[in-house]
Amino acid sequence: MGLGFIKQSFKRQIFAAFLSVLILLVIPGGILTIHTFQTRVRLDYETRDLEQEKYVSGRISEMLELSKNALEKLSRSQVIREALKTGSGNTIDVYSELYRETEDIRNFAVIELYRGRKCRYSTGTGNGSLMTSDYYWILKEAEAGKDVVVYALNSSTEDAGSALLMVKKILDVPEPCFIVIRLSQEQVREQIKEGISSRDGFILANRFLRPFCLIGTAEDGLVLSKVRENLLSSEAYNSDIRDNVYLSELPGTELLCLYITPPVLEESAVKAGYRVLLLLVLFGMIVCFIAASKFSEFFSRPINELYRAMKRFRKGDFDTKIELDREDEFQQLAVGFNKMTTQLKETMEEQVRSERKVTETRIAMMQAQLNPHFLYNTLDTIKWAAKANQVSEVATLASSLAGILRYSISGKQFSPLEKELEMIRRYCDIQRIRFDDCFTLKLEVGDELLNAIVPKLILQPLVENSIIHGMEGQKDGRIQVRAEVEETDGNRAFAEDMAGGNPDADYGHTGLPGSELTGEKTGNSRNLRIDIEDNGRGISDEYIKALETDDEETLKGHLGLNNVNTIMRMYYGKEYGVKASRREEGGTLITVRVPLEFGDEDK
Repeated sequence: MGLGFIKQSFKRQIFAAFLSVLILLVIPGGILTIHTFQTRVRLDYETRDLEQEKYVSGRISEMLELSKNALEKLSRSQVIREALKTGSGNTIDVYSELYRETEDIRNFAVIELYRGRKCRYSTGTGNGSLMTSDYYWILKEAEAGKDVVVYALNSSTEDAGSALLMVKKILDVPEPCFIVIRLSQEQVREQIKEGISSRDGFILANRFLRPFCLIGTAEDGLVLSKVRENLLSSEAYNSDIRDNVYLSELPGTELLCLYITPPVLEESAVKAGYRVLLLLVLFGMIVCFIAASKFSEFFSRPINELYRAMKRFRKGDFDTKIELDREDEFQQLAVGFNKMTTQLKETMEEQVRSERKVTETRIAMMQAQLNPHFLYNTLDTIKWAAKANQVSEVATLASSLAGILRYSISGKQFSPLEKELEMIRRYCDIQRIRFDDCFTLKLEVGDELLNAIVPKLILQPLVENSIIHGMEGQKDGRIQVRAEVEETDGNRAFAEDMAGGNPDADYGHTGLPGSELTGEKTGNSRNLRIDIEDNGRGISDEYIKALETDDEETLKGHLGLNNVNTIMRMYYGKEYGVKASRREEGGTLITVRVPLEFGDEDK
């Protein structure tokens, strides 16, 4: 109804056209622009975020590397080893060595030397027994780790952050001795503050995602908790996280860095972009309506003039002319209309003269039909003369050819299937004599189908095709013609009646169950399928494809196939016609499919 309403007005059609262009251009273009802008900004910010993340993780790596180097220097120092080995030593010499070897890291780390469970020396404030310390187990882990650096937490508080401890065992001493470097959250935050803005966050965690430090917006631990949940669920670590999260592992350690930045564009900003796009569309609709009104007014005047002129012409005024004071396409239309009326008037006069010629030609064609009759009468005379002289082949040839000519020159376009089959028999009689009985013809058609009406001369060209193209060189050739009813619309009851499954079916005077002539009582359509099968050489794939595509150039050698297929489609439509295929056991199968009809061939 909506489309019909638009078609009723030229103005509405122009408005619909303008609106369609607007919708197809502005809306997709606007959405594409918004998404492109989002992508561009996201990429720019992502590049910046990655640079910041690289700076922060690099600074952390540098701190850890300096701390690791300090551990190595301290573990090799003879002064420190001797002091820890004996449990006593010159404190001034020990601290002098300790401060000298840790000069690069004292600004962000506290260094402690342990003998057993007792902290002997420290760059920080306070020392004492570790029996109740939270990181007593770290020393146990370092004791089992031999000559390795152990990274560990000194707190069991979940997601609250703690100091990062780097522990190294001193070998070749009688009592377990350790060097501990402690990096507090405050010191880490101080070292990386230049790479983190007030809106960013940073997390340094172990491989189990236990945090050493949570800085900035990550201090609440929500992002860390969600990352841990995603990894445990085998999902992407940043799945369903609104912020941008960048996860990386520090080289040579089992420590993870998570850099967190806020979304590039807030949802409100994106919505604002779509609201602007909506306003542009509404404004465009108003402009389209105004433009459609102006255009329709501009075009309607010459169109109305054309309409009035055509109306006068339709009423019989062949001298109608249109005069438009324009220089555009409408002027060309007017000139074309004037030329058309002049030419049409001349054509009508010419048509009267042509009709007179056609009548004369038809009279000549009727006279030309005397030639086939003359040939038929002559062949009939030859037949009786051959019989009188006992030359049976000549009599058969003359009789069969006479029957074919008689059937061919009849003026009817349709005929019963029985006459088509008789035509095939006569034609095969002639060809068997010509080819020394190199083939046999077998017809399998039920009596109930003999009165089916089909277009005249559709089977003889197909049989001729089988003989000419398939029987050459054959000694025991076979041509078989079958006809059967093909069901459509699921008419299974009719198929069972034809197969004898319904002994009470009423066949009527046509012999077909449940209908008098065309099957109208059943309410179902039926087709007549005729198969022409031979055991010849078989048709090629090229000709099969050419028949399906109506390739007349390729079908020149099979003109009969093409002609019959063309006639079928002209009469019944493209769903009917001729189909060719090769038999698995050799030869060709030609199938003709037409609607099943009975009655008078004249109608």
